[in-house]
Amino acid sequence: MKRTSSTCDGFLIGVFAVVEILTEEEFLSSKGYGMSSLGDPAMHKLPGLSSGSNPRNILERNYAKKLAMWEEKRQELREEYQRLVSENQIRQPSRVEKLKRTALGHSDNESVKAARRILEKMGESWR
Repeated sequence: MKRTSSTCDGFLIGVFAVVEILTEEEFLSSKGYGMSSLGDPAMHKLPGLSSGSNPRNILERNYAKKLAMWEEKRQELREEYQRLVSENQIRQPSRVEKLKRTALGHSDNESVKAARRILEKMGESWR
């Protein structure tokens, strides 16, 4: 939370502004441009066609255009994210916050176990 203050008739009024905590990838995903949305199932739907065949070439060209536009939009959103971070509207999670998020995962996952061990060594509760 970011605290700002203003004056009204000589009295100091405190106002708390909520600052969102997001990683860059979470921000991009919230706008519909996360890494998980990358890919095109149509590229796998033409079995038996060699990479030099005409329908495959058309698909590849269309996919390349789509991918270029997608990456351009991601770059614009990255710049917006950096602007919001610099304006203190969004902040990146600290190392401990990232570890706590990871520690809440499934207990069979090695990264979850590692995050829990690190947090325990730091004297932090992961629950």
